[in-house]
Amino acid sequence: MRKANQAVNKVFLPPSQMHWTDEKLASLSKEQLITLFENLQTQRESGRVSAQAAEDLARLIAGRLPASALAPRQKRARSQVLLEGKVAEELAGLATALETRYDLSSETAKQQSGDVKGFRAQTLTDRRGAARTGRSMKDGRMAIDRYISYRVRDTQASLAFLLFPDQPEASGRYVLLATDDLLDGEPLPDAYARLAKDYGWSEGALDRMRAAPAADFAEAQQRYESLIAQVAAARA
Repeated sequence: MRKANQAVNKVFLPPSQMHWTDEKLASLSKEQLITLFENLQTQRESGRVSAQAAEDLARLIAGRLPASALAPRQKRARSQVLLEGKVAEELAGLATALETRYDLSSETAKQQSGDVKGFRAQTLTDRRGAARTGRSMKDGRMAIDRYISYRVRDTQASLAFLLFPDQPEASGRYVLLATDDLLDGEPLPDAYARLAKDYGWSEGALDRMRAAPAADFAEAQQRYESLIAQVAAARA
């Protein structure tokens, strides 16, 4: 007999082995729904699912997902994957170096921002110490959008590597993205202007975000450290 407190792992069955209802689809995550949708054609071609059943299920899944999620996924070139890995490593390395020279802890940011309504502290990297993945890369607006970022009070300083879709990999650029108290007066290229707001964390900061591309990583890290030095105390 199974113990009452023993965990029961759910088994994710392929379309050919399960009758999918609205209730069952509702229990799936967005990623699972997308995978199920993408597998339908294979299941249909192999004869495991009838054409009518596949069409009915596709219609149910489509009703639960935004149209952008159903667009065919393009396989990324290996060179682009390697480029993303390279810049992510550079950004993570810079974050580690900055954290040894400046107090960038979330605790300090919270203490200094106690009177800022809705403030949420953000460490330079994600929980694993890796460069973050921008929302524009997740929704397909950018081919690569990896960044590090720090905020205190209503000031934010981010450094991202951005590569636009269908553009040569050599056109990718490191871009400083920060509030206007740090980048006030900087040129705001149209290509990056619409992306700058993605990095603003509060309603008041969205319209204050500015962008400034760097020539290379050496310039980017130097300029980014100069921004960090304005908002964080140097360690003794």
